[in-house]
Amino acid sequence: MLERNKNTVIMTGAVFLLALIVLAVSIFTKRESELGVFDSIYMTDSGGPLVSNPDNIPYGQIALEYIVHMNDVFYDRFSYSFREMNTAVWLVNELLEMGYSQSDIKVQEFTYGSVRALYDIYIFMEFYTFMNRSPFVDLGFRPSMQSQNIVLTVPGQSEDVIVVGAHYDSVFFPGASDNASGVALLLESAQRMLSIDNYYTIEYVFFGAEEMGLFGSLYYVDNLTEAEHDNILFMINADILLDGDQLFYMAGYDNHGFQAENHITEAWDIIADDINVRLDLDLIPMPKGIYAPSDHLAFLIYGHTIMNLAGLDAETIPSGHISRIIFNMIRVTHSPRDNIHYINTTWPNKAERNMRQFSLFLEELLLTVYQDAAYQED
Repeated sequence: MLERNKNTVIMTGAVFLLALIVLAVSIFTKRESELGVFDSIYMTDSGGPLVSNPDNIPYGQIALEYIVHMNDVFYDRFSYSFREMNTAVWLVNELLEMGYSQSDIKVQEFTYGSVRALYDIYIFMEFYTFMNRSPFVDLGFRPSMQSQNIVLTVPGQSEDVIVVGAHYDSVFFPGASDNASGVALLLESAQRMLSIDNYYTIEYVFFGAEEMGLFGSLYYVDNLTEAEHDNILFMINADILLDGDQLFYMAGYDNHGFQAENHITEAWDIIADDINVRLDLDLIPMPKGIYAPSDHLAFLIYGHTIMNLAGLDAETIPSGHISRIIFNMIRVTHSPRDNIHYINTTWPNKAERNMRQFSLFLEELLLTVYQDAAYQED
């Protein structure tokens, strides 16, 4: 009996020691993966859907492949998690493989504590931190609670800057619509822009930690100099492009809590009306949507003119606060249905149609030369 108990103790101790070793290796690997991760990624194969000549590919098709890739490989890209970090590494590699140089790309790292004066967001964040400490929940948070924005600068003839943004993190699901669709739109645009002579300087910004409370975009605008703010012509945000068949553009600037228009938003309406007829698109203006909760809000509060792109379900647009309106117009976001394979099976051709139209619209917006009272195409 004593021998049997001795053997049991030895076996139990061995199993416990093995568990400690596995845990230690896991912790060491996670910590090591944070140290200089963006200094050693530039020669890896991204595995993304690059094409040699995007001019021969129909608009939206490149974006669709990116959505599938992110859906299947980088699902559950939770804010401040290792999965989110791995997605950021992939984004940098993808931009490099397109043909952009390291000097074109900036990795802007931040912690949630570095975004100033956002106490309500801190409380929200503490809830997830508490959840992550539970033995029943593993959100995959990095010990540093660090995230990052990926910024690609495409120089133009003018120092005026158009910021095009999309967040790449998600909640617990694949996040095809929210927001692999927005990321894919930017990636296709950046790939096509390599062969285009653009007038304005374009900054493609892939924001981290949006789902936690717009942390990436708030950090981005908070760290701009006064001169950099002055150089921003406008900001375009792409978020939730596959939730419905209605393709909305939400444009304006904030005038003491009310949506207002200027020569840029008027030019956007002219562009949308023109390409709706010329290219058989279905773009719908929704001015109140500038207050929808997404990364463009960070620019709105600094006085910038913005456009938010969204594909929603709105056979009849409900009344009420804009957040409730948007909530009532989504069908897959923040649910297991936010999966490109479910979307393609349930609504055939919707993803292809939406990405084609948003890709065409975005390129028109980026290549237009805006003047004080009118606009002309470059």
